[in-house]
Amino acid sequence: LGIPKMRRTGFFCAFLLMLVFTTYIVFILNYSSFVPCSCGGILEKMGWTEHLIFNIVFTVLALAAYLAERRNTETYTLVIFGSFFSILLVFILYTISERVLHHQNPFVRRFDRGVVEKTAQADLQMYNAYFAGAGNGKVFLSNTNTPLVVYEWDNKLQRQIKHIISIDHDKYPFRSVQLKVVLPYFFVFDGTVPVIFRGKVSDWKAFQIMMGNYYFSKIVVMDSLNIAFRAQDRYSKENILGKFSFSKKMKVTLINNILQKQKDGIFDTDGTMSYDPILKNLTYLYYYRNQFIVTNQHLKLDYRGNTIDTTTRAAIKVNYFKESGERKPSTPAVTINKYSASYGRYLFVNSGLRGKFEPLDLWKTSSVIDIYDLKNNTYVSSFYAYDIGEDKISDIMVNSEGIYIIIGKTLQKYRLHKNFN
Repeated sequence: LGIPKMRRTGFFCAFLLMLVFTTYIVFILNYSSFVPCSCGGILEKMGWTEHLIFNIVFTVLALAAYLAERRNTETYTLVIFGSFFSILLVFILYTISERVLHHQNPFVRRFDRGVVEKTAQADLQMYNAYFAGAGNGKVFLSNTNTPLVVYEWDNKLQRQIKHIISIDHDKYPFRSVQLKVVLPYFFVFDGTVPVIFRGKVSDWKAFQIMMGNYYFSKIVVMDSLNIAFRAQDRYSKENILGKFSFSKKMKVTLINNILQKQKDGIFDTDGTMSYDPILKNLTYLYYYRNQFIVTNQHLKLDYRGNTIDTTTRAAIKVNYFKESGERKPSTPAVTINKYSASYGRYLFVNSGLRGKFEPLDLWKTSSVIDIYDLKNNTYVSSFYAYDIGEDKISDIMVNSEGIYIIIGKTLQKYRLHKNFN
């Protein structure tokens, strides 16, 4: 622009540059699943819509200056073809970027400061709390130390009510009693004892609905009549999935081809389970490898998906003791995926691995939660949940009202960006 003989070329290049950036903003605002932070410098106070208006003005000015230098058929042809190829270039780069990020991710997370917003926080005044369920504007928590006590919070985390559960048979040798709430019912169980209790939250009195020979290590209540569980196969002693149905009489369905063995079929297939009442699918996420499994409500496999880290095999060694028949891991395994929750089309995963280009200091003082789209089997975005003192995330739950996280003795609520609704 400062050289008279090159000024016309400078105006044309300025026009193309502004056109490329303007096209990029149009894609970000209309087609991207997230909107990154805006530019720095003198424009850092502007939002993306203001940027778009700003860019359009200067794109028009650059074009007007170029046309003012000379107007002929060749000039107009050059403007048309230059504009076409500039827009096409942005489209190609955007498509490649999205494809790499969502489908061929080399463990690079995408953080957007606007993906979530913390809206409430409460002091639980206790450790070892976990989410029991939610519904009707209420959040239910329990505690591993007092398993028959229910803490009911309103969805703004401002008011708490404590309930005491009574069960009709309490003489069983329970070791790890747990609670799940699916309104209007709640369920009490301990997989080391093959019994399940059910009651209504209107009076918090539980009655035995199952007793048999079916022991289980994990359980997910799908609705008032159907419960998915994980157990050990009686013959192979490996983990399998199953379902209890209580419509007329109890029916048990066992599925032994969902979980995939890599080493021993027990520790290497350990993981978390979550059920989404909207899509009616069950998601099983492995602890020690980058894979999750999605089934329908009848435990029929839909597909196997992958988290964005590159750990395809469980890095775990197992010792087998012939005398006792026990199996124990010889060394602590690296946990790839810690906690998970699903709701609607999204799966939320608290990852245990630091991705590429992520600051070590930030990783040490926070936990990262990755978001996956279960409908499209793609990675979407990530956000940080910051530690409170030495405490990190210990549980996560998601429903229509937001994301709930327990960090030590603190309960937090986050709201998702509108693009995720």
